[in-house]
Amino acid sequence: MATSRAVVREDGQEDGSVVSARVRISEESLELDAMSAAEVRTLRAWIGRINGSTNIQPYLVEESPGRFCLYVGGAAEHARTSRGLQ
Repeated sequence: MATSRAVVREDGQEDGSVVSARVRISEESLELDAMSAAEVRTLRAWIGRINGSTNIQPYLVEESPGRFCLYVGGAAEHARTSRGLQ
């Protein structure tokens, strides 16, 4: 499923142009395709914050370059276990 969002300029005003991002939602996961290098860096930084050793869920992984998947519920436990509890 694709969604779109308005772009906000540095001065805080809405630009009016629309950027499309790919987001797929299932019962136990949310898949995101990053649109820019800044988004990829941000999501990669979140991986360390979200996937702490004390958190069983949610679980964020980079499936392929620029494609991230956030798992919740039983899917988070399954994904974490299948990847060797990274």
